[in-house]
Amino acid sequence: MSRPSRVRVLALTTLVAAAGCQDYNFNPVGHCLIQPGTERITLSDISTADVLFVVDESGSMGGEQEKLAQNFQAFIGNLDQTNVARRDAGLDPIDFHLAVTTTSVFLNNPTTASCRSDCSGAPGEHVCCQATNAPFRVVKQCGASADCTTAGTECRTDCNGFLGEGVCCDPSTHVPPRTELLPCETDGVACGDLQRHYRFPTSCRQGNATEGTFYPRGDFIGHAENPRVLHFDKELYLTERPPSLPACSAGTSCNRQGFTADQLKDWFAHDAGGGSFEGNVVAGTCGSGQEQALQAARLALEKALSSQQKDSDGSTAEWPHADSKLVLVFVGDEDDCSSPEDATKGVILTGTTGQDSCVQDASLPDGQRKQFAVSEVVDYFAGLGRPLGAAFIASTQAVCEDETCTAGLCCGVDASGAPTCLDAMNQPVCRTDTCGAQGAGFRMLEAASQFRSKGADVVTGSICDPDFDEILIRIAEIVKPPSGLLLPTQPAGSDITLVRIANAKGETRKTCHGPAPATLTAAEADAAGWDWWFTETREQVSAEDRHPWTATRNIYVNHATGNCEANPGETYSADYLGRLPAAGCQSRDGCAEALGGRTADWSCFAGLNADGSFIEPTSTAPGTCVCGEGGGGF
Repeated sequence: MSRPSRVRVLALTTLVAAAGCQDYNFNPVGHCLIQPGTERITLSDISTADVLFVVDESGSMGGEQEKLAQNFQAFIGNLDQTNVARRDAGLDPIDFHLAVTTTSVFLNNPTTASCRSDCSGAPGEHVCCQATNAPFRVVKQCGASADCTTAGTECRTDCNGFLGEGVCCDPSTHVPPRTELLPCETDGVACGDLQRHYRFPTSCRQGNATEGTFYPRGDFIGHAENPRVLHFDKELYLTERPPSLPACSAGTSCNRQGFTADQLKDWFAHDAGGGSFEGNVVAGTCGSGQEQALQAARLALEKALSSQQKDSDGSTAEWPHADSKLVLVFVGDEDDCSSPEDATKGVILTGTTGQDSCVQDASLPDGQRKQFAVSEVVDYFAGLGRPLGAAFIASTQAVCEDETCTAGLCCGVDASGAPTCLDAMNQPVCRTDTCGAQGAGFRMLEAASQFRSKGADVVTGSICDPDFDEILIRIAEIVKPPSGLLLPTQPAGSDITLVRIANAKGETRKTCHGPAPATLTAAEADAAGWDWWFTETREQVSAEDRHPWTATRNIYVNHATGNCEANPGETYSADYLGRLPAAGCQSRDGCAEALGGRTADWSCFAGLNADGSFIEPTSTAPGTCVCGEGGGGF
């Protein structure tokens, strides 16, 4: 294999050239591209995470909600083990606080009405008018009985189908008449009939919903009298409890409110026996079939930040917390259909599942869609100024992980790969009302990609995954703050990565000694005086966690040497050649195919052996595409 020195020189030259950059950029070099980069990062001092589960509660989600509840222990167990290890290592445990909302914001039902200015009884007014030329009317909203001008009605909050909302209805029958015109703006636009309250079909599972009450519309939900926010705080792990806190039951530990870990777990997902679950995360299947996951999450944050979120006892929910990390977890078997809550400006739900008006609207050109732009919602969360994490258990083409996921329809399978969806004749089918992806998750995966571009920690998996166990474990990982440095992208190799300390002007004060070879143990690396090294995962509490590894996104700073310490106002800067493309390469042919240019202009570089020869890239240890003349590399 020729040219090892040439590739090494190129890589190191790239790092030097990149040392003053503040972000990633692609620089043209001849007929191909290289990706130099530097990232200034600081050790996180955030030890609190606020987690919001946004659960699809439409009619097809019964099986998936059960699967989520059944495997919740994987999520909570991972975080619990971390806190025990942190406590035993003399570190503060992390706080995490769980809340749940659903994808139900409204359902815009179709009508025969359209916006007209020549409707009978409303000449010259733009109102929704039926094909019969009669105005389309809705119930009268009110704040007091004086607002009700129809004889025999008064303002009540217990009218049929409108529980909790002030509308005019007959006090004896509780039936609200449709008396009000529905104003609109544009001639010819179709009019919908907004439904904001639960109306149970005969086949749905009630879960946490109540017939006639408001859809959550971003409100936190819970089962029965369960707390709406479950606080897994540091106090659960105290060995000595301050007298200022509520006493725990004998032989147990509890959080600040006096609740034990077992109570908290049970409230989130309770095994009711017979293969069924109940709890905060088991929302039910009676919700809106017009799933609006992104908007529900935005509404939840808006309400929380304005102190409008309530706990089950009526008190203001303690969520989110100051200086906390925000983690959003979306679980659904159809795509997002977030749009304005307006009968004419919002999407009117028509058509069959997977090919409905939400899908059709999403396929329209920019400027013609009624749905909120995904970027608009992601920008809202990014603009909150909090560290972000986002997880998507969505409708994909197959069981997948992170960037390998593509939107599509998959079939439910068990752990052995056998179909779990059966038809009336007990024969395997791809989808049923309770199994498999129902509508491809294009907008959900677009949101995942945009969250990544904002620097958020993102986990993506499939709604058809057999048990959600591994997905929930990976979601737990992004809830935890990194104990070292977390790089935004995968480095191409350890031998082309530098860690330095930069002063407030961005100038290098010190270059740290590292990385320690992956052949050493953490104790050996420490004894040899290495300042830093890569670790396999972001968890770096135990000696096993801190074992040196080949290049990953996780950097452990060995504070024992005292040689790699950033002062106040300084930052760590990691300068490295990012792996290009993100999934790496195994050959120069693959580089040309993925990135363009001529095959001969590329090399797939996976590092160098001790004798200076190239390391051959593999599927489990891929290389990165770098520019170079033909005749060497892979």
